Amino acid sequence: MTEERYPTKEKYTGSTKIQAKVILAKCPYAYSKSYNLFGMRIQKFGSIWKRTWAFKIDAERAHNEGYDKERTSSSFNPTPEYPGCPYCHSFNLAQCMCGKSFCFKDEEASRARTMRLTCPWCGQTGEYSATETLDLQGGGM
Repeated sequence: MTEERYPTKEKYTGSTKIQAKVILAKCPYAYSKSYNLFGMRIQKFGSIWKRTWAFKIDAERAHNEGYDKERTSSSFNPTPEYPGCPYCHSFNLAQCMCGKSFCFKDEEASRARTMRLTCPWCGQTGEYSATETLDLQGGGM
């Protein structure tokens, strides 16, 4: 019988391939409306995509990396390591009817059933409700 000192990742997850993407969002609280774009790294854990990291990025680089073409549906819950929005540090995430995502800081509103928010992508103000699944896309910076 051989002793397994360093078990492979397959033993625990069934795969060595990590599935990860970057989804774009905007922060309405950033110091500049021109520089409020950020990327959220999402990683697949089983059948669920979770937010693992966030970073500031400019529109040109996001386009060159292809982040503006990503589209994914999931709950996008944060992992314990997720630092929040790189501008305001919020963990809250909303999706506008325009299909784009953005953070929001109001902790009281995040516990409410509905809240009034303005999308920093299209400027539309509306009532937002809590949901289990978001269908996020990049593009249209």
